[in-house]
Amino acid sequence: MRTFMVVINMEDINGELLDKYAQGKCTPTECAKVEAWLEQDNFPEALTIEQEGVKQEILSAILEKTASQPKKYKLSWITYSAIAAAVVFALGFLLVNKKQPLPQNIVFNAPYGQPTLITLPDSSKIELQPGSRIAYPSQFTGKTRLVTLLSGEVFFAVKHDVTKPFVVKSAGGEIKVLGTRFNVRNLKSAALMEVTLTQGKISFQAKNSPLTVLLPGEQLLFNKVLQRTAEVVRIDTNAVMTWKSGLIKFSNTPMPQVLETLENRYGLRFKVSCLLNDPISGKFEKQSVTQVLQLIQRASDYRFRNAEKYIEIYK
Repeated sequence: MRTFMVVINMEDINGELLDKYAQGKCTPTECAKVEAWLEQDNFPEALTIEQEGVKQEILSAILEKTASQPKKYKLSWITYSAIAAAVVFALGFLLVNKKQPLPQNIVFNAPYGQPTLITLPDSSKIELQPGSRIAYPSQFTGKTRLVTLLSGEVFFAVKHDVTKPFVVKSAGGEIKVLGTRFNVRNLKSAALMEVTLTQGKISFQAKNSPLTVLLPGEQLLFNKVLQRTAEVVRIDTNAVMTWKSGLIKFSNTPMPQVLETLENRYGLRFKVSCLLNDPISGKFEKQSVTQVLQLIQRASDYRFRNAEKYIEIYK
């Protein structure tokens, strides 16, 4: 039996050679060259996990085809074709994807102070309340445009794309849209997440909650602890959107949510030294944090005291 000493250069492995391999027209030297190339790990460097899996599938295919055959027989033309087809497909996949870096996941923390407007990779616009956190990819490459609201309040103006739904995940729930405008409020201190639709149509679903479709002017309240929809109500959407203009509005709001809102707006930290059992109502637009706290003191039994790194609240 003759033995071939094969010296392989990357330039030797080209589409023409692989095509000959697929048709069973390779010379013994050429066949040995292709198979040695596969065995010697001469694929492009810096493969992703997915690409490495493709290469392993090719090698597995060769092993499966040859394991059941005596070594003295050559591979059949059909076997060559099956293996080479996988090689051609995978090689193209590897070379194309090597030039296209995988999208990176971005976690954006909205700075304290004023609302922040950012543009997503698909040109959708989102406006974030101060202190809000979201995560999204640098490019939407999958079947959906996925954004995760980690905490805070965000208004979404979604660019229409019927082929790639826009999905927002938050607190265990999932909001799916094609193109619309809606607001999601998910404060850490709140037991309920609020989803308010101002334009278009969206659907909401969670593990313990059936699919719910919202129409403009409707607000869905989602219980984050029980992981189910509490209720859907009609609401004045203009009242929900006041934060976009810098207005802070409380309407019988639980004190923990008031403090979280003030922390995000003014970059404060509160130390709680009393029960926060009294809700707050009030509207604040351009007041300083000192003025806001003074107004809350006048309207309630809460008192505030400045410390070096925080503001203490007590009664």
